Amino acid sequence: MRRAPVLAALALLALAGCATGGKLRRASDAVRADLEKARKSGAARCAPRELALTEANLDFAQSEMDYGDASRAGEHLRTAEYQVKRALEMSKACGPAQVTIREKKPEPKKAVVIEKVDADHDGVPDLEDRCPEVAGRPELGGCPDGDGDGLADLEDACPAQAGPRETNGCPVAKDSDGDGLPDDIDRCPLDPEDADGFQDDDGCPDPDDDGDGIVDKIDACPATPGPIENRGCPVSDRDGDGVPDGLDKCPDEAGVAPDGCPKKYTLVEVKKDRIAIKQQVHFASAKWQVLPDSFKLLDQVVQVLKDQPKIRISIEGHTDSVGGEAMNMKLSQARAEAVQTYLVKKGIAADRLEAVGYGPTKPIASNKTEPGRRQNRRTEFRITSME
Repeated sequence: MRRAPVLAALALLALAGCATGGKLRRASDAVRADLEKARKSGAARCAPRELALTEANLDFAQSEMDYGDASRAGEHLRTAEYQVKRALEMSKACGPAQVTIREKKPEPKKAVVIEKVDADHDGVPDLEDRCPEVAGRPELGGCPDGDGDGLADLEDACPAQAGPRETNGCPVAKDSDGDGLPDDIDRCPLDPEDADGFQDDDGCPDPDDDGDGIVDKIDACPATPGPIENRGCPVSDRDGDGVPDGLDKCPDEAGVAPDGCPKKYTLVEVKKDRIAIKQQVHFASAKWQVLPDSFKLLDQVVQVLKDQPKIRISIEGHTDSVGGEAMNMKLSQARAEAVQTYLVKKGIAADRLEAVGYGPTKPIASNKTEPGRRQNRRTEFRITSME
């Protein structure tokens, strides 16, 4: 029966606690509002200690309220309230000064009178006169025009001689030969400049720019000297065929005169490194005598050497591997020399020819088959020089 009164008492205490807590929070909010006013009033400069104590006690009061100790929370709140009031009082003296500016009535505008002065008495006021110290013509901004050409002297390149605006007031120079250069600077005033990009500023014609004795009209290379047989172009022969590049229609291939292109042969072909033959040179079996059926082939090799007199060649003999190497070396050398002898007899200088026998040392096919051995038995004409 006694339990009911106890519960009722506890309920009354809880209600009292809630009421106290609400009162403390309202007091805390009021102190925080005053704290913000103090900050805005400059308390950080005039009452920094009071401001700090206010903030610290507010934090302590909040902690005590969170733990449910209303008594200690109230003590901290009272301290915070005291310190914030001091901060507000002290910050009154250090707040920003307010200045009231009264608007001044504008004074009445005074009329400005500018006296026009004309020092040179030409009828143009000095403020508008381009030449205020020298009398001039109003239409020229008050500047004089000594030669009367309509251009003020200060912008006239020839103020003592009348001339059009196109020549900056200077008289138009005479150009007797009509080449665009005035006679006073034209070294050949009666002969017009040919304007070909060579010494065009002297006014004289230059019929032979490169001075090679061939007039530009027929000079294939008017800016570079060269002989007349090369049409005035410098002699250059890149392919070494004796035909200058200026006349050579095939400058990258060795050829023959007159066009410098390779001559067409039926049994041979001139390449950069050799005279390629289209059939083999035939010799007597195991001997070195040239057989008559190869004379026509060798005659075309002779013709190539006559057509291109700068070519030097190496006549190279090769054999297959049948038989001893020493015998084959001797045989290939004898065959190469036999071909050399034939060419010399046909009129080719011996110092343009070299005979070398390689025997079986440089095969181009297998020596294990008859077709291969047939390919290896060969004579080659390698170009050693084109000069």
